[in-house]
Amino acid sequence: MEYVGLRETINRAAGAMQKSQNGDDIPDKTRFARTIGAVTSTSVTFGESGWFKIATVFMPQATSTAVIKLYGGSGFNVGSFEQSTISELVLRAGNGSPVGITATLWKRSPNGVLECAWINTSGDNYDIYVRINQYAYWLIAQYDYTGNANVTLYNAPEYSETKPANAMNGQTYTLYNSMMKPTPDDVGALSVNGGRLNGPLGIGTDNALGGNSIVLGDNDTGFKQNGDGILDTFANSQHTVRVAPGEMQVLGAIRAG
Repeated sequence: MEYVGLRETINRAAGAMQKSQNGDDIPDKTRFARTIGAVTSTSVTFGESGWFKIATVFMPQATSTAVIKLYGGSGFNVGSFEQSTISELVLRAGNGSPVGITATLWKRSPNGVLECAWINTSGDNYDIYVRINQYAYWLIAQYDYTGNANVTLYNAPEYSETKPANAMNGQTYTLYNSMMKPTPDDVGALSVNGGRLNGPLGIGTDNALGGNSIVLGDNDTGFKQNGDGILDTFANSQHTVRVAPGEMQVLGAIRAG
């Protein structure tokens, strides 16, 4: 006598996951992680300063998206907080005209990833490169991608001292913070240590005098440089005083007392 139900139970048990394996018996761990909505994570090490092929991606045009996030940075010294950083790389495929991807790196620390680049190897396949300084050991790498794409991340990335000659540059954006503060040039500001202001200045108001001038409180009252060594004073747009090398001209009445 054959017990069909028992045989089916035995067959199902043979293909079941074993708790003692802690997930090691899952054939496609990446696919399983995506099925349950988990982020795929691994470790990665960069030994030297230079460029590394961190991943190969498949990204169809019109469109697809992939992300790679790295936790940790170059160096491992107690008290060097900038080494415990986060670097985020976002990849976005184009619309097919032209064909390619956009690679954007979001940087938080000088000890994280510094630059990114990519090479189109064939069709919709791309090698992804990052530049980082040495001693970036045992970083955590998380990655994800849309359902029509794929990411293969390398635990021991291929190293190159310089960027591959045929690589296309990505764009790096700095996320300014209390550690990485912008310089005056970064935000178009004038340094407290001095600098050059290109254009008119208005204090408390807009500047109507134009040129190399400063107005104070009233948009047409202030000082204006009107030639080599010539400084003019204006009050309500009226030219009142001119200072020139060796002389001063008062254009109007002078009152004393």
